[in-house]
Amino acid sequence: MRRTKKIKVNHNSEFELDLAPLLAVMVKLVPVLLVSSAFVQMMVIESELPQVVNEAIQRQEQQPTVTNVAVEVVAKEGFHIVITEKGKDVVETVPLKDGAFDYATLHQKLVAVKKAHPDVFKIELSPDGAVPYNDVVKVMDEARQARDTNTKFPVYDTKQGKNVETNYMFPEIVFANMMEG
Repeated sequence: MRRTKKIKVNHNSEFELDLAPLLAVMVKLVPVLLVSSAFVQMMVIESELPQVVNEAIQRQEQQPTVTNVAVEVVAKEGFHIVITEKGKDVVETVPLKDGAFDYATLHQKLVAVKKAHPDVFKIELSPDGAVPYNDVVKVMDEARQARDTNTKFPVYDTKQGKNVETNYMFPEIVFANMMEG
């Protein structure tokens, strides 16, 4: 029988770590991230609102109301208006009409929500990823103010000390799912 040679392994040996490939990847990755971050922006659309409505929005931000209104836009189902009040959710749905979004019914439901909650000026908009941008803008237009000039909503004016009327419903629209895919 032959004797097998025993291989000696030196566990105390040192080696050099080559960081050049890692640095090459980082040098290429950093400019790509910097350039792509210029395209990701959060936009705020400033609109001219009456002073009374601006003051009401500021009061709402300082003293958060217990009522939260959200509109979910689902491409294959329609609209879901979620009203959260005192921890309870009330969901009203506006289904698709002939395969398209029913903006007239959405507007009527939002007018009813505003009449029930005149102190709320902000809604959260959650569009589905499959909803075209054009439809999202139409939803924002339907929620911003009443179409009928005879439809008015009370707003408390602190300077006059009384309620005044405006046709603005939800001028402050916040995207609730901004960071989703």
